[in-house]
Amino acid sequence: MRTSLRVLAALASALALHAAAQPTPDAEGALPDMPAARAPSSAELGVQTVEIPRASMKDAEDAPQTLTAYWVASPVKAPATGAPVVIALHGCSGLYTQAGADAKALGSRYRGYAQWLGARGYAVVFPDSFGPRGKPHGICTERTATRDINGAVRRADVLATIRWVAGQPGVDARRIVLLGWSNGAQAVLEAVDASRAWPADTPAINRAVAFYPGCASAQKRPDYRLNAPLLLLAGGNDDWTQADHCQALQTAVLARQPQARFELDMFGGAYHGFDGTAPVKERNGIPKGRRYGTVTVGGDPAAREAAFGKLAAWLDAPHP
Repeated sequence: MRTSLRVLAALASALALHAAAQPTPDAEGALPDMPAARAPSSAELGVQTVEIPRASMKDAEDAPQTLTAYWVASPVKAPATGAPVVIALHGCSGLYTQAGADAKALGSRYRGYAQWLGARGYAVVFPDSFGPRGKPHGICTERTATRDINGAVRRADVLATIRWVAGQPGVDARRIVLLGWSNGAQAVLEAVDASRAWPADTPAINRAVAFYPGCASAQKRPDYRLNAPLLLLAGGNDDWTQADHCQALQTAVLARQPQARFELDMFGGAYHGFDGTAPVKERNGIPKGRRYGTVTVGGDPAAREAAFGKLAAWLDAPHP
């Protein structure tokens, strides 16, 4: 009971802090097209650290005692039905900068998105799949086939977070959105796989967004289908998670589910991480099959602008 009261108090505090720190639509109702060039600090966002209890994590045998997550309330007054919530899933580098592994060290990408989503009325929660398992700064250099934090583990974290969100006051559990980047986008693909049974005690996903996931694993499943509308955004020049696998996945899914909502947008010339503002650079030491290699990462201004336009339309549509 004490833990629940602490969480409720934290969320109430977050609402007060966040309302003071976050931008809201202007007098004419305009919303920010993209996250600001400078992401607000965690203190400015009113980020609250919460702990999702082990009891919510029954889908994973190796689950930690608690799953750390970060809650960012929206400054926009929620409708009577409650606020919609985005569950945002980090990439293989984890949630943090090298400065630490707590709320103060949340990466600028995640803080920027939280501000942008908050202005649109969404509360945001970032579950940390790596920190509680002893790898706060990521698994990017681990070979995919030998990772112990794999797709099944991250799917279990998604399910636990959905259950936790649904139990919070002032939340509309019918409007839970999944949003992930890279390894987190692969977790989105795991969660929306309708060929796997969905737990009866877990609210359904309203819609999902995957930024540049690795689609090869899902593509290889002979019965992969969708249990929620999916927007997938990929870079045409991505040499880390190649977009052709995602094109093949979309083709296969729509052949099995002609009525499925699976929108794939590819941005020609864009690399992995095109929605950010960092300059394009090479990243070494990335496992590629049996060897380690070099990949290209970095922002693309035109693709970034187009992607946020797609994302805004996807989130704002009553029925995607």
